[in-house]
Amino acid sequence: MAVQLQPKSNSRNVAGVSMAPMIDMVFLLLVFFMTASAMSQAGSKRELELPDSPQAKVAQDFSGRIIVSIDEFGQAYLGNQAVEMPELSEALSTFSEETSKPKLTIRASKETPFSAIKATMRIAAAAGISDYLYATYQVGGN
Repeated sequence: MAVQLQPKSNSRNVAGVSMAPMIDMVFLLLVFFMTASAMSQAGSKRELELPDSPQAKVAQDFSGRIIVSIDEFGQAYLGNQAVEMPELSEALSTFSEETSKPKLTIRASKETPFSAIKATMRIAAAAGISDYLYATYQVGGN
């Protein structure tokens, strides 16, 4: 009695999912959402000529932060929309109530009178916002 052995096939049919297209898709989605996020914030600030500072530092955490821009005439803006001081006070109070650890970024032109910046700081303090940054361009130094 002879036993006949069948040669093993080295090529097996393995059902599986290729990970390469999924990884590519994840990176494409990541790039898309990063770009979409940057574009959504692009029109949210008033264009100003900010002052220069060699000690300027870039904030690492922008969560829970509202941006107020003040032009050279002392006019305050939330995003690109001009607001009067009572409206700004109401907006900052609402923001402070809705956000834990609210923060404020003040962007003011080089020619903005300090009295307008000081008035904005007072409104922020009255609204319960004590953590604010003053935006400048970084030059030289660091």
